[in-house]
Amino acid sequence: MKFSRATNVFLFVSLSTFAAVSWAQSTSISLRDAALNETKAKGIATASATDAQTGMMVLKDPKPEIVSRPWQYIAGFTGQQFQSKGTVTTDSAGTFDLSQNDQTFMPGLMLGVMSSELNLKNILISGGLRFNGSLATQSVSAVMPSGVVVDDARLNTSLLSGGVVLSVRHAKLAWLAVTVAPQYGTVNYTQSSNNDFAKFSKQASYNALNYGLDFRLTKKWSVFTEWSQRELRDQTEIALQKDNFELGTKVSW
Repeated sequence: MKFSRATNVFLFVSLSTFAAVSWAQSTSISLRDAALNETKAKGIATASATDAQTGMMVLKDPKPEIVSRPWQYIAGFTGQQFQSKGTVTTDSAGTFDLSQNDQTFMPGLMLGVMSSELNLKNILISGGLRFNGSLATQSVSAVMPSGVVVDDARLNTSLLSGGVVLSVRHAKLAWLAVTVAPQYGTVNYTQSSNNDFAKFSKQASYNALNYGLDFRLTKKWSVFTEWSQRELRDQTEIALQKDNFELGTKVSW
């Protein structure tokens, strides 16, 4: 009886010990697997973040580059009253007097680039390059040598010019600038008509010296007026207004 009870106790202790060891081993394996899985997950997340940072396109704010540019672009619209001048002689139709035509409004476009202002004892100076283009079209009556009047004629006048420009302003009057712009350009008179005898096209080059006042309304927007002195370079029968006023507005960026 005692032997049987001892045997039972021995078997109970053995089974309990075996169960405890098995549970400890399984728990150790589970903890180890969990640790390995967590390490792998962290490694994958780190690699993904590294790859994302490596492959990601970094966007930079362009504003500092624009602000630090040593120049700025300008663009504007202009308008002037234009009077054609001179004469045009053709072999088939004789002489056309351009000054007999009425004045017409001539719109234009201005593009250019200006340097940053240089401060010399409160005198702000900047310089650059500027290009102007203007075009006017008007209906005219062409009188032929025979006395026949061609009333479907149209005179197209274009002015193209370019050159340097200088702007000077005082720091205490920063809203007002004086500009000087010597330019070289070409003028073209082209008359079209259903009557071939009333057609012609003449071109000449000219020098111009423009004096202007620029009124700054905001930091990037201004209106201006210019007085132009133009003189043809070539001896030709067509002519060009020598004195002319022009109004315009422009923006800079």
